[in-house]
Amino acid sequence: MTAGPESALDPVSEAAVEWLVQFHSGEMTEADHARHRAWLAAHPQHQVVWQRLSGSLHAQFGAARAVAATPIGDVMGQALVHAQRRGSSRRRLLSGALAVAGVSTGALLLADRHMPLRQITADLRTGTGERHAFTLPDGSELLLDARSAVDLDFGADRRRVKLRQGALLVQAQPASNGLAPLEVLSPHGRIQALGTRFAVRLDEAATRVSMLEHATRLTTAAGASQVLEEGRSARFDTLSIAGDDTSPQAAAAWQRGMLEVHHQPLGEVVQALRAYRRGFVRISAQAAALRVYGNYALDDSDRALDALAATLPITVRVYQRGWLVVIEAA
Repeated sequence: MTAGPESALDPVSEAAVEWLVQFHSGEMTEADHARHRAWLAAHPQHQVVWQRLSGSLHAQFGAARAVAATPIGDVMGQALVHAQRRGSSRRRLLSGALAVAGVSTGALLLADRHMPLRQITADLRTGTGERHAFTLPDGSELLLDARSAVDLDFGADRRRVKLRQGALLVQAQPASNGLAPLEVLSPHGRIQALGTRFAVRLDEAATRVSMLEHATRLTTAAGASQVLEEGRSARFDTLSIAGDDTSPQAAAAWQRGMLEVHHQPLGEVVQALRAYRRGFVRISAQAAALRVYGNYALDDSDRALDALAATLPITVRVYQRGWLVVIEAA
């Protein structure tokens, strides 16, 4: 792993992040945009650094604004706007944006990296690097992966767990003695427990299910249905269900703090590591497409990144004591 500057940024990176903060201040004028274009055109390295840093932090600023939909969002949103309007403090806010320090946007981003702020209203949730076991109202056992969140809906005629983010592993109480079948809901459909133990992961485009014991019935939002037997994995979106070559044991290895990878894109590996790292990780499209094999310790993301850098044609650069990691194809 190639270490970047620890206590100070080089002048080009500093200028790039200052421009980034100004872009999100809501105060960019036409003259500012013209000066930014001129800065980008002044030297090829300016464009390289701008793309590297803005790609990582842009999504995080957007996530911070999205917090306004939560009960604490009004307060945090006002703090964000206040911090962004303090033009005279841009350099201090710049430091906070990468070092994630200070009561400002940086502090809000730090809070989100500790606990997903958009999931603050979830019934059950976990923070970065945290796995937690819960006992559900019916006695079923639920394990949440890091940065995961669920809502519960239990009553005389229903047992429902709505997965809002991340991954879960459930040991379901059987549907007997008047209990309704346990269901896990996602934006793509539902999983009905016909047996006991299975894992579910919510991705942006699909929901992944791995059957560890007995069987489940998968039903998409459009009504397509399929029984998933023990030892099999599948993924479904709102329309269809497809097989998944990932073994259930590998898919559920996170319960042991491990990431088992068999010919998966590096982008998926990095996404799994993000849930266990409080800083920001930016990966280029070329690097994200590389295929990976191996076992990695989720609870030691630095060691995992070192192993990836040693076995793949990539460069891994670390900035600001690990708060920003940039991965690019070598």
